[in-house]
Amino acid sequence: MAINYFSRIDRIIYDPIKGRITYDLIISVFFGYLIYVIFLFFENKQINIVIPLVYSLIYILFNFAFGLYGRNRTTALPNKIFILFSSNLISLATVLLALNQPFLSIFIFLINNLTSISPRFFLNFNVERTTFRRLQTRPTGDSPILVVGGGGYIGSILVEELLKSNEKVRVFDKFIYGKDVFKGIRNAKNLELIEGDMSDIYALTLAVQNSKAIVHLAGIVGDPAAKIDQKLTRHVNIASTRLLKETAKAFGVEKFIFASSCSVYGLSDKLQDEKSKPKPISLYAKTKLDSERELLSDSADTFHPVILRFATVFGHSRKPRFDLVVNLFTAEAFYNKKIIVNGGAQWRPFIHVRDIAGAIVKVLDSPNEKVSRQIFNVGDDKMNLTIESLAKTVYRIIKDKKIEIKVVGKRKDRRDYRVSFKKIHDELGFKSSTSIESGIREIYKNLVNKKYKKSYKDPFYVNSEMTKELKREFHSKKYRKSHFSTIS
Repeated sequence: MAINYFSRIDRIIYDPIKGRITYDLIISVFFGYLIYVIFLFFENKQINIVIPLVYSLIYILFNFAFGLYGRNRTTALPNKIFILFSSNLISLATVLLALNQPFLSIFIFLINNLTSISPRFFLNFNVERTTFRRLQTRPTGDSPILVVGGGGYIGSILVEELLKSNEKVRVFDKFIYGKDVFKGIRNAKNLELIEGDMSDIYALTLAVQNSKAIVHLAGIVGDPAAKIDQKLTRHVNIASTRLLKETAKAFGVEKFIFASSCSVYGLSDKLQDEKSKPKPISLYAKTKLDSERELLSDSADTFHPVILRFATVFGHSRKPRFDLVVNLFTAEAFYNKKIIVNGGAQWRPFIHVRDIAGAIVKVLDSPNEKVSRQIFNVGDDKMNLTIESLAKTVYRIIKDKKIEIKVVGKRKDRRDYRVSFKKIHDELGFKSSTSIESGIREIYKNLVNKKYKKSYKDPFYVNSEMTKELKREFHSKKYRKSHFSTIS
């Protein structure tokens, strides 16, 4: 199901613009020719066969001209009805003047108004009645950006970058790694920390209300961590995404940036871009793809999700990680003088954690019209490497002849993909600033200077180990009583 979603037909159906254009055109042509056949049967005389088609094309053209599929897509319902009626009226007048078939044209006009206006009325009426637009909590330009999972590897760096840009930032996180990740900026006047779980409705609504944009970074991250408990992974990575989405819509938060992964491409010999068909192998990748579907299939005009598929991240962060292959190889070389390579021939794309933050800022700064419902691969075309090539790069940078590269297993890791990052470069002007070599030097220097106070194998630096703690909490009676009772 998740893979089929990315077929061409599904891309059109779930796109709020292409879907509406397709609906308007198909319905207009279908009912136009249905009326044509009925008139042909009862009138029993020659009727111009092109009338329904001409009417439909003029109708769609003027919908475009009036901005129904563009600038006025999010306008109020009465305005949409006026635009649809006007397009129908112009189509009627044109057909009457050019083809002189009054009765057929008038019937097409009446039916087309009914079939084009009624779905929008029923879909939008309830939304417009229940919207929070009139509340004082409606987001404004001065409202904070909400970073969900802001206490993690990527989130802590993103928060720092946003504060540098004088943005107000609100972090919603369980803070399982503690709040020391914000050392030096914790008391910044533009930073607000809210501790909580996304299953806790009260804490979630407290975090979402009055936010002008949401960056969703929370989740069980990485294949080893995701395998630990499938129920936990699906709950955190899929169910919680839906809950966050619905809460965002309820409070009128329009821009929603979702952190996905290039691992959704799975296994491919060809260069993968945003139009390529994903082939997720791992549970982690499948949950990311399912979450993408959850967000992109929502057709609300005032909801603007953006999917960012991250390359494999590396580099130093406020909350370091050593379960990422670049960082891990560097730590193994430093501590063990031995780099263990599983397979080695498989390709991976890479990007520095600070560049990930830069890409998110680019999307936040971009108008909704440019990024809404778009998928962007986030990385650098120059940093597609095989795992074995990466190990050799670490060896070359550290310059220690005692280091040994040990290749084990022919293909233990089945993920093998190269990714194109042309779209984000061309459309948003994004360029990465930190090379793999610089990232290796950065981590190695910090290891030499003993910046990391614990072993690189410590649970603090390894997501899968922390996930074991989350698993124990997730299956406890206390967690179920305090969270699931709220949902039910």
